[in-house]
Amino acid sequence: MFIPFGIAMVTVPSFLFPMLALHLEADGLVMASTVGSMLLSFGVICLLGRNGAGAGAGAEMRALLVGNLLFHSIDSFLTGKAALLGVMNGAGYMFSSMHFLFAIGFLFYLRRSSF
Repeated sequence: MFIPFGIAMVTVPSFLFPMLALHLEADGLVMASTVGSMLLSFGVICLLGRNGAGAGAGAEMRALLVGNLLFHSIDSFLTGKAALLGVMNGAGYMFSSMHFLFAIGFLFYLRRSSF
């Protein structure tokens, strides 16, 4: 259930939360989307790593790298968009840059590794 709820929280939080009688302002929607990206990436890690012991030595590491790459890529976009739209202050650019650099790092190690 992590993946469907994560996708919904990232893509349509303004639709999902009112169904639960929660009315979020713009900053709450940004935080909800961020939590959604965490749920989505955790679901991907669980999905890819579920047969880790029998799938080979690097399956667990690949699952972690892919999940973290997904999380940081999504959050780089979300925080950058929030900073551009004025939902976050200038520190939002710092967070967006940080997530972007982490995403590059996870992509580097994912491409460099041989699983």
